[in-house]
Amino acid sequence: MKKNKTSKKYILYLATFIILFLFVNVVYAATSSKISFCDYSGVRRTFKVIGIIINLVKIIIPLILIATAMVSFFKVVTTGKPEDFKTSILQVVKQGIAGLVIFCIPGLLDFVFDSLVGYDTTGFTQCTNCLLDTDHCTIPTTDPVIYTD
Repeated sequence: MKKNKTSKKYILYLATFIILFLFVNVVYAATSSKISFCDYSGVRRTFKVIGIIINLVKIIIPLILIATAMVSFFKVVTTGKPEDFKTSILQVVKQGIAGLVIFCIPGLLDFVFDSLVGYDTTGFTQCTNCLLDTDHCTIPTTDPVIYTD
């Protein structure tokens, strides 16, 4: 009985997805006006704020992970139970690896996007630059004027 309810639930989700995303009219405004999405100052400013938040998270989260691992390791060392020592070491290693991965993901994404700059025909490079490299993000002072044909 429970399996039947979950399959109906997934069918309902799939139908909702199809209705919402496949039958939507797509307007290609950027191709008709020759203005990129990232040419607007508000868009770049938003991506820069998100990039600053990502930079803070990639530093704070690994520090929290490493600090909690060290505290738990210190507790095990002070209690002196050898059976808890192995699990504590594994926890320290796992949290250290998780912190390293969280720290390295934005750099890897920046490397991937930088290697695809030559293939960018949409003008999205300015947005990724503001998202992943906030120091080199330039925000225009005026928004582009849209000329209709």
